[in-house]
Amino acid sequence: MQFLTPLLATLAVLASNAHATNFTGDVLNGIPVISYLDLADVPARTVSRYYLRVGELNGGSALHIPVFVARGTPESLDTGKKLSLSAAIHGDELNGVRVVQRIFEQLQGQISTLNGTVIGIPTVNPMGIYLNQRNYFTASGSGFFTNVNRVFPGTPSSEGGNGAQLLAYNIWNNVWGNKSQVDVGIDLHTPSSGGETSLWCYADFRLPYVERLAKLLQPDTLKIDVGEPGSIETTFVDNKIPSITVEMGLAKIWNASLIDRTFDFVNRVLDDLRIVPSNTTEVYQPDLSNTYIATTFHEAPSTYGGFVERLVFVDEPVTKGQPIANIRNAFGDILETIYSPEDGRMFQSPRDPSIEPGSSAGEIAYNSTDPACEDGCIF
Repeated sequence: MQFLTPLLATLAVLASNAHATNFTGDVLNGIPVISYLDLADVPARTVSRYYLRVGELNGGSALHIPVFVARGTPESLDTGKKLSLSAAIHGDELNGVRVVQRIFEQLQGQISTLNGTVIGIPTVNPMGIYLNQRNYFTASGSGFFTNVNRVFPGTPSSEGGNGAQLLAYNIWNNVWGNKSQVDVGIDLHTPSSGGETSLWCYADFRLPYVERLAKLLQPDTLKIDVGEPGSIETTFVDNKIPSITVEMGLAKIWNASLIDRTFDFVNRVLDDLRIVPSNTTEVYQPDLSNTYIATTFHEAPSTYGGFVERLVFVDEPVTKGQPIANIRNAFGDILETIYSPEDGRMFQSPRDPSIEPGSSAGEIAYNSTDPACEDGCIF
């Protein structure tokens, strides 16, 4: 017993610290590195910055992602809401990065009266950003790419998880606390390289508050959708955390007007959740006069490789059978004309004129009469 007593005491201390913020002792660019975040350890009335160690590359180099935490008044960790903002899970989708940066610049001046907590990850996928494309590169087996937004909540390396799956696992468990540190999630995207849209979102209306969240965006197109398995949005929703995926314009370009609109949206959410002080008790009524709400996306693929000549542009109305694009060969001959499959709206159009067989020459948004599409379909 004389041996067991100090051992048990040591284990009790370790157990009490098991969920405390774990500082690795490293400092990167003057910012402390952590491997686990506990919001209770973050200073109140402060915007804090951390680097989260999310794994290692082949050869042993450490991989980190930046994390903001704006924690308000001491009591608001229990009484206020906790909002997560994430961006650039696809490395070429960069508009959301500036939104997250601007929100935390603003929160710096509001922090003393903030009634809640905001977590921000401006660059979820540093590997994709470095390689100037959407996916996470893993070197094993001569190298392959993984879409990180299909592997949440991730897999630890001890269970065979690759770099992308480990990244997702560490964010889900060590920042979002396996859902305990987030009440509402917003994941910011753009279309992948080559496609053009305006401002739109995916929203699973089956979970309360998601519809409200989507309408606060005041998007050009609102897609009712059950979400993609393994995405941030779907993982949150599966765990009863309201979340939407916001899509903003073109890849690899900071679009000032869409950044402004999304920044304003996040502020409406902060007000709606009563995280920031409000000058009114009235509930905000979203302006949906320019919003097209659709249940169905329908891609129109090209049969041939060649060059797309767009005949209809983003957000323009279309009728069933209307020509929306020509596919031309290298001599300029029209190989094929692409027609709209239904009445609706041109939701996404290829900005890159070169096209492969089977690739989209345009995507139409509309409302299907099929009851199976009530919660959303993609064809």
